[in-house]
Amino acid sequence: MKKLIYILIFILCFSKNIYSQGGSNYSIFGIGDQIKSIGASYDGIAGTSIAIPSDYSINSNNPALWSYVTHTRLSAGYRFNQNYITNDKNSLFQNNGKIDGIKALFSIDTSLGLSAAFGVAPYSSVNYLISTPVFKNIEGLELTGQNYYSGSGGLSHAFLGASIKLTDFAAVGVMGIATFGKITNSIRTLFYDYYGYSSETLFEDYFAGLGYKAGIYLNPVKNFGLGLFYESNPNLEYQRKMTYYSQLVTDSSYTLSLSSQIPSRFGLGLSYTLGKVLFGLDYIQQDFSRFNYKGGPSVKFKNYSSLSFGLKRLGTKSSSSDLADRITYNLGFGFNHLYYNISSQDINEIYGSFGFEIPIVGTAILNAAITLGSRGTNDNGLLKEMFGRLNIDVSIGEIWFKPYRRD
Repeated sequence: MKKLIYILIFILCFSKNIYSQGGSNYSIFGIGDQIKSIGASYDGIAGTSIAIPSDYSINSNNPALWSYVTHTRLSAGYRFNQNYITNDKNSLFQNNGKIDGIKALFSIDTSLGLSAAFGVAPYSSVNYLISTPVFKNIEGLELTGQNYYSGSGGLSHAFLGASIKLTDFAAVGVMGIATFGKITNSIRTLFYDYYGYSSETLFEDYFAGLGYKAGIYLNPVKNFGLGLFYESNPNLEYQRKMTYYSQLVTDSSYTLSLSSQIPSRFGLGLSYTLGKVLFGLDYIQQDFSRFNYKGGPSVKFKNYSSLSFGLKRLGTKSSSSDLADRITYNLGFGFNHLYYNISSQDINEIYGSFGFEIPIVGTAILNAAITLGSRGTNDNGLLKEMFGRLNIDVSIGEIWFKPYRRD
């Protein structure tokens, strides 16, 4: 168990030296970019995960799959994002890095598939930086400057739940979810001229709410799997603190109590194993049409949907085999209809991914995944973003609960 603690401490200490430098400018809308956060082993197959059990990964998309993990496990990961943003005239590189979740699973009884799990994982990310020029003519005096729009933070899920096998071919799982987080948005005006005075308006929103997720996994036919999940998200209560800074007046602030309903989400997944190759397909839907947080006159929230396909070349579990044969190789493709429409233009993203699951010592696994894709468009004055994402996590397992003979 000491190995698990050492790795966890290393990741937490390392993360303190990581700072955000900007990310997707589309995260200015709503709760930002949604994050599946299911670990690098699943990110390598484009996030396809609803019907793909694993001995080594703690799946937060479908809790029923916890029943197929045979060791008590701890996992922690890191996510780095790189964005290249363009419009008709300009381009910009932005990047950020964040912890990608810390999770623990206790395999209590492998014959019953009884497992319990808890953890903390990101749900959404806000990280944008936008600037626009300012020109003012006041009583014949020309003022020039810049408006800066920036945002950071996001929402996270803390979860606690359990799973069990009902039969040899069916498992169910459920988890309680506590949603929390802080989203900060800043509007700053900076004038370059002597007679211009700078100002900033800062919005800080603090969120809290409770929900749940339930999942089922069926394996009625050999090598075929079917998974489903339903996620009931909370009515988020949030405190908004608004602060105004200026060189002309004393700083002022006030606080409001508000709420916003994050819509429920459901997903369906299929998988099939042919020899050493596993195929998976996922579909996820979430209706944001009644969502009311951080919209605008030109922004319309709508239905979000995601379709992904993944392929795994499964590594052998024999410790006597060559390392190259023990590695699992992952490949995936995905397409997302994002949950906002801007100036009557839908914003979509398409992406591909690949990754590796490399055995280290015993049941320890190093997972790595790289995702490349694009979102948005340069039509109608909008932005096109090319993005790359690197996910790395370590999963370590030990046997804590010894099986015993049943009469």
